[in-house]
Amino acid sequence: MQDVALFPPEARCVFYRTGSGRGAVDLTRYKDLHPDERNEVSAAVDVRKGEFGDARWCAHEALRELGVEVAGAILRGERGMPLWPDGFTGSLTHTDGLRAAVAASTRHVHSMGLDAEPAEPLPDGVLRSIASSTEREMVEQMQAKGYPWADRLLFSAKESTYKCWYPMTRRWLDFDEAEIELRPDGTFTSQLLARPAPVPVFEGRWVQRCGYVVTSTYVR
Repeated sequence: MQDVALFPPEARCVFYRTGSGRGAVDLTRYKDLHPDERNEVSAAVDVRKGEFGDARWCAHEALRELGVEVAGAILRGERGMPLWPDGFTGSLTHTDGLRAAVAASTRHVHSMGLDAEPAEPLPDGVLRSIASSTEREMVEQMQAKGYPWADRLLFSAKESTYKCWYPMTRRWLDFDEAEIELRPDGTFTSQLLARPAPVPVFEGRWVQRCGYVVTSTYVR
């Protein structure tokens, strides 16, 4: 997974591969978190604690690669948004077997969104609930060209769009409020239909590697 393909060169992306399945829960990184970070999910099941701990570890490592040592916690704000240190922004994601985080200085990037999903088709019925007729047609065309997980890619692109949108607006963005155009060259466009919008369009990137689709958006 090449962060330079997904994000501007000033950003740093860190990912961590874990074992898959419920029996592979590892709480090592959760137990090493700042106490305030552990408290965020202290009542959760071990699977959730493990995901949270791994993703927060990735976030701290991304900041260290930027030369920032965070002695305190990276807590959660509204709707789970990570509260980065002053002067920094970023995004986190986790799915079965993979955790990742990206961070950058706000001198270079205003907001970022990162999402990872397994490279496999969505369950039956999900695509119709998240996609417009235009998007469904686009997905069918990509699937016919050899991208069987194109519907999952669309879902991920909408997730990374929302993660980039929310820190700038503090407003919910529903699935039908961003029209996605996926391109086979590893790029996509998110046309923002909600108003007011900080920018009319988010430019995105995507990769498919090691059994995952990973999408990103950012606003300089």
